[in-house]
Amino acid sequence: MIIRAIFIAFVIAIAGMGAASAAPRAAVLPFEMQIDLQMDGLDLYGLPPKPKKAEADRLKLVRDTLVKMLEERGAYEVVDLSPYQSEINRAAPFDRCQGCEVEFGKLSNADVTILCVVHKSSELLINMAIYVRDVKSGELKQTMVASILQNDDTGWLKAIRNLVNSRLAPKSESK
Repeated sequence: MIIRAIFIAFVIAIAGMGAASAAPRAAVLPFEMQIDLQMDGLDLYGLPPKPKKAEADRLKLVRDTLVKMLEERGAYEVVDLSPYQSEINRAAPFDRCQGCEVEFGKLSNADVTILCVVHKSSELLINMAIYVRDVKSGELKQTMVASILQNDDTGWLKAIRNLVNSRLAPKSESK
């Protein structure tokens, strides 16, 4: 009987330690692209320019890569935002709203939101920025930027991997 009680206490203690060290929950929003052109960033029709198909595909590719890397490293538990996708699409873009993406973090019970914005000034001047925002306070916890040195899948993947490896979720060194 005593052994059983000790065993149960041990199991509860182990379970409690696992819960205490659980990875923070992250709402990773769809990646966005901001394209600067002449005429204050508007196209010939007075509308913000849309990414080309290849760029839209790359936005999805680098988001999927980021999610995979975060999950593999256990840095964050990425929450499912698909139930809110239509609301997210209506509310986007988030890059200029000063934290309005936090509402989707609250809806999905996340601890942080992760927003990535690719800023394209020309075919040669492209930067990728990631913003990590605390859902409870709305405060920006982390900001990181990388230059994209080649405007193709390889260049974009290199930039996202660099940001994850160096800033967002560096690999822990095993001893």
